[in-house]
Amino acid sequence: MSASPDFSPPRRALIVDADQVMRESATALLKQQGFEVAAAADGVEALTMFAREWFPVVITDSAVPPVDDIAFVARLRILSLAPVYIIQVTESSDVRDHEQGYCMGVDQYLLRQNALTEMVGRVQAGVTAIRRRQSSRTGRAHEPATVDLENGAHTARHLVGRLRAEIVQTGRSRKNLQLLSIGLDGDPAAFHQHHASGSVSDTLLSAAHDAMRPKLDWVVRLPAPANTCRLVVVMPESGPNEVSAMEQTIRNAFVHWGLSTTARGIRLSTGIASFAGEENSPAALELLGQAERSRRGSDAPARASAARPAAESKPLPAQDAA
Repeated sequence: MSASPDFSPPRRALIVDADQVMRESATALLKQQGFEVAAAADGVEALTMFAREWFPVVITDSAVPPVDDIAFVARLRILSLAPVYIIQVTESSDVRDHEQGYCMGVDQYLLRQNALTEMVGRVQAGVTAIRRRQSSRTGRAHEPATVDLENGAHTARHLVGRLRAEIVQTGRSRKNLQLLSIGLDGDPAAFHQHHASGSVSDTLLSAAHDAMRPKLDWVVRLPAPANTCRLVVVMPESGPNEVSAMEQTIRNAFVHWGLSTTARGIRLSTGIASFAGEENSPAALELLGQAERSRRGSDAPARASAARPAAESKPLPAQDAA
């Protein structure tokens, strides 16, 4: 299927759940939103239906007898000749359980106790993700490798799967893997001065692209609250010099904004997480969290010092990435 700016997948979903009440309730909810819905009570029935017809979105229970849940997701991926967004309903909130699922092909998790409340929104997000993924420039071969969670083109599956592979390779090579977390925070007026939060985010992403080592580094653009931007640059086989060069290039791209002055109302902060191959392997999301906590920690002294003389300006504190 060729990429097209106006590509839109059909509003069709497949629900796989042994619980009849859940199947019927979920079906009714999605039909109210204009979706064509099919339902299956087990994995074999679902795989047969999926092989015969394209369902852009699949909502599946974490237990789909007689097929193992992870095997079921993997077989869906093998069968699919077109993009598919897989939502798995689970009772587990364990990050390592989720990481295994992401690596096998799950796009999004939905806790069972919240399933009916949040299902419509997640399915709508799946349709949007497929549409944007098909038309996104980040998927083109000549572009720097980018996992874009901000615009919905990619999901945690793409992030966790790639990062997990880097962690495993680092363990084998005994070389260093480093994550550089980058944040831009500011007040609304300051962001408006530079056109819009979207263009600020694009500027930050472009600066990272300019500094990335071809076929080695890659970048994640994270969703963030208004008037903030978040990136994480993943740097395999890197040391302090490479990370320092990356950070300096990004700061140079914003030097004319006067980021070091509180009067400008925008602040750039960075943090680093490292993994050396001889250590115990962290979970991908744990390593990502370390980078973000490091960035917040480095940003705290700057916020405190800015607050003391702040008669002329009061930049907003950094906010958590979504």
